[in-house]
Amino acid sequence: MADWSKPFLTSFRFMRVDRATGNEVERVANIKNGGCIERNQDKDYTTGQVEYSGNLDLGSDLLRVYLDADFGGSSVGEALGTFVVSVPKRTRRGVNSTGTADLSGRLSEVAEDEFDAPLTVPAGTAVVPYVAGLLKETGFSDVIADDSGYRLAQDWTLGIDSGDLKLSKRLAACNALLDVAGFRAVDEDAYGRPVLRRYMEPQDRPVAMTLREGAGARFVNEVVEELDRSGVANVVHCDYETQDAFFRGTAVDSDPGSPYSTVSRGWRKTASYSYSDLPEGSTDAERQKAADAKAAEMLRTQQSAIHRVTVKRTYAPVACGDAVAVDWASAGIGGKFAVRTATLTLVGGCPIEMEVKRYER
Repeated sequence: MADWSKPFLTSFRFMRVDRATGNEVERVANIKNGGCIERNQDKDYTTGQVEYSGNLDLGSDLLRVYLDADFGGSSVGEALGTFVVSVPKRTRRGVNSTGTADLSGRLSEVAEDEFDAPLTVPAGTAVVPYVAGLLKETGFSDVIADDSGYRLAQDWTLGIDSGDLKLSKRLAACNALLDVAGFRAVDEDAYGRPVLRRYMEPQDRPVAMTLREGAGARFVNEVVEELDRSGVANVVHCDYETQDAFFRGTAVDSDPGSPYSTVSRGWRKTASYSYSDLPEGSTDAERQKAADAKAAEMLRTQQSAIHRVTVKRTYAPVACGDAVAVDWASAGIGGKFAVRTATLTLVGGCPIEMEVKRYER
């Protein structure tokens, strides 16, 4: 495994990938360094741009980007992403032409796919295998998923008769189903495979990387820091509604020692969440208890201010949602954060600008 804390020489490799087989079939030689890849936890898929000379026509095939790092005696090829390529504009000067190609992760194809007709997901369906099946229907041969025994408590309707616009699109429907199963939204790995992961609170995730200042630091000694208190709620409602039943879970921060509580503020700020399924449990009392527990869980997030830190360092294999430790005493910043965005620039060192965040009381 590469030690990304050490210096390395950088080059980039662009490979054409056959959509049908997933095999890399040839190297694309006319793409220039200097493009970028943008990962954002709040967006459905990875995006990016590269510049090229001449023509860039991959047909229905895909483009895979590699970082080739030479550590002086050892080397590693690190896949950075697999993309659908769009070439919207090209400039021609005499016999020479250049252009910019837009890159979209393969989940873009799922995000833009709408169900042709209503689709009923029966009560008792195992959610995670079902979502994997919905993704494979769009052409993915492999879906990486955590195990889960969660099953739907009632029928779900996807498509135009769902009554919910987000359930008419395939990726949005997958994400809604995963949410009730306690999973994160669908992600994709560097080889373009969908990834289904169980949700974990940031403080419970293993640390993927440590940003530590000192002689061996690999990040720029410059930071943008934000502490946003505007969205802090002190009341949370979690509403579970079906055709036959309605449960409202409620949690209230009334702690006089909390700076955002109903007591300290003197007024209520409410955040609400809606779910198209029943909470866990076989009796009304069990389901109400589960709804209240969900509201309490959401309150722990909502009653916290968002602490954001933006930092730039040489390449490191981190993904959105990963936990990183910050040990930056001179900037007064320390603790565990979760990666929200990561922008990679395809130049020497493959610098990555990350925004990491955490919730603070």
